[in-house]
Amino acid sequence: MKSHNYACTLQDLAPLLAGPLLVVALFAGVMFSGARLHLLPPPRPTLDTDRTILIHQAETAQTSSDARVLLIGDSSCLMDVNTRQLGQQLGVPALNLGTLSFLDLNNYAELLRRFTNGNRGQLRAVVLLMNPEALRRVSAEDYFVGVLTAFWGEQDFCRTATLDDKLACALGLETFRGRVLARTLPVPLGGAFGRFYGFDSNLEKFMTREHGSVIDPVVEQPKGRPEFRLSPTLKPASEAFRLAVPAGSKLLVGITPVPREIVGTDYARSRDEMLRQWGAWLQADALLDSLPATLPEDQFARSTHLNQYAVPRYTEELGVRIVPYLR
Repeated sequence: MKSHNYACTLQDLAPLLAGPLLVVALFAGVMFSGARLHLLPPPRPTLDTDRTILIHQAETAQTSSDARVLLIGDSSCLMDVNTRQLGQQLGVPALNLGTLSFLDLNNYAELLRRFTNGNRGQLRAVVLLMNPEALRRVSAEDYFVGVLTAFWGEQDFCRTATLDDKLACALGLETFRGRVLARTLPVPLGGAFGRFYGFDSNLEKFMTREHGSVIDPVVEQPKGRPEFRLSPTLKPASEAFRLAVPAGSKLLVGITPVPREIVGTDYARSRDEMLRQWGAWLQADALLDSLPATLPEDQFARSTHLNQYAVPRYTEELGVRIVPYLR
């Protein structure tokens, strides 16, 4: 049973809506004007784990460094190697610019170019490490390429996948988050990274202290029987990466290990074949083919990353194989 009926017109609603709409319009105007007139700082959207890692490495690539050995590649390069330990073992400064598996060799080449443009004539070796999972990816993910490109261009980057994303962009919320919120307040990270590191600022401090390396705190049981191969798009991307390697630097190339229990008995042979073909495309100075192709699954945080207890030993083995090329 109805007790009341209400009839209202747009004219009746206008006074109620005018105030909130005016506030929203003023907020958007302040954000967009502040960005356009450079009254707000450039965006630095370290608002989740992936973007915190990506922004930290992109910024590091443009910073003065004393590194003589540069590691670069996907997230297995980022998380399988303790770069501070490696530098101590080699006796020369080392830096890790490994990023995410969502990028590709073209993006890694740009990171390398930006580093060498600001640190000319000092690199003795570039160590390229990637997991076989990343070698079969056809292309980079547009979202992460957009984040990286926008950061270097000091532009705000907005998702447009959903209506909420579009509204957040149109109303200046992404500008506020990336230019104000991320620079003034620590942002809590989600999942296992949040439990291990806490906030984005803690993760960045850890990466700086460890010369770009990250510990993967995720614990997952490796699964599946993957079939690895080289993507056809890897050839032109490899040729582009080779052009970014500075003259006088050795290019050393390796494929990071996978859990022994999820691959076939002939994986070591197929890994060597992939490495030889990839190395030929890269015109590599050396192949790190004596590094282990597989390790027991209890040494992995997940199928593509070693856990923190296995990293020191793998780092030591990597250092032993790099040393001859620094003499």
